[in-house]
Amino acid sequence: MTAKPHKWRDVAWKRAIVDGAQDAIAYFMPDLAAGMDASREVTGITGMELPVKDSDSDKGMLVSDVFLNVPVIGGEDWNVACLVEQQHEPDKDFAGRIFGSWIRLRASRPAWRATAFAIYTGDSEDVNFYTETCFGFEASIKFRTFHVLGYSALELREDRRPFARVMYAGRLSLESGDDLALREKYAWELLNATGKESYDKRQRKFILEFVGRIFRLGDPGISEGVKEAYKMQTISLEQYVAEIDKAEARMEGKAEGKAEGKAEGRLEGKAEGKAEGRAEGKFEVARNFLKMGLPLDQIAQGTGLSVEEVSGLRQ
Repeated sequence: MTAKPHKWRDVAWKRAIVDGAQDAIAYFMPDLAAGMDASREVTGITGMELPVKDSDSDKGMLVSDVFLNVPVIGGEDWNVACLVEQQHEPDKDFAGRIFGSWIRLRASRPAWRATAFAIYTGDSEDVNFYTETCFGFEASIKFRTFHVLGYSALELREDRRPFARVMYAGRLSLESGDDLALREKYAWELLNATGKESYDKRQRKFILEFVGRIFRLGDPGISEGVKEAYKMQTISLEQYVAEIDKAEARMEGKAEGKAEGKAEGRLEGKAEGKAEGRAEGKFEVARNFLKMGLPLDQIAQGTGLSVEEVSGLRQ
C-alpha cells in the first residue's frame, strides 16, 4: 500500500453511498432492493467505526465505513455495511482484510441482520475470494466486491442508472490520476452528460457532488471554465443568474462611474450599464446551458428570456 492513501477518494465514495443510499442498494444489491419497502427511506447508521489493525499506513486510525438500514417489506430490516478501500497498487490481501473487517463487525453487532459489499479501486485480480487452509482446516469466503477497474468505460457510460454514473466517474478518475488535463476532460464530459439525463433532483445532486470530489474540482489548478460548469450544474438556474446579475451590475456601475464626470451622467450611465450587463449576462448564461443540453423551457425560466430568444442563440 502507498504511504498515504488518497483520502478524498474514500470520502467521495462514502458520501455518494450515503446521499444516494437507495440507488446504491439498487445498483450493488438488486436482490435486496427487490424486497425493499419503497414507502420508507434507506437511512444511514451513525456512530459505527472499525479500527484498522496492523496497517502499513495511517496505523491506528479509525475508518468510518458506511452502514445503512434497509427497510424490507413484511420483515425485519436489513443492516448493510459498505466497506470501501482505496488501493493504488496491486493488493492480493484485499479479500482477507475485508473478511477481517466483516468478522469484527459481526462480533460487535451480533444482533444485526446484516450483509455487506465492498468497493475496490486497485488493479489486482480475484479480490472477491478469501481462502485459508491449515492442517486439514479449509475456509473459503466469497465477498460481494465491486472492482471498479473491472468494468469497461463503455459499459458504464451506456448504463443510465444513477449509481452507474458514479461508477463511471470513479473509473475515469482512476484513469486520469493526477493528470490535470485528463481530470478536466473527464469532469467536463460527466457534467455535460449528467445534465442531459432525466435524473431527479436528489440523484443529480449526489452524482454531481461525487464528480466534484473525485476529480477535486476545487483545486487551484482546475480551469475557471470547468469550475463554472460545475457551479452551473449544482445551483439553481435562478440562483446562478442572480449571481451573474450582481457581478455585472457591480462591474458596469464602476466603469460608468469613472467615465462620467457629472452626477446625472454618472447615474444614467450606471443604469444603462446595469441593464446592458444583465441582458448580456443572461444571454451568456443561456448559451452555456445550451451547450450543456438543458431544455429550452428550463433555460428560459431560469434566465428570464423567452423560449424564442433562447432558441435563437443556437443559430
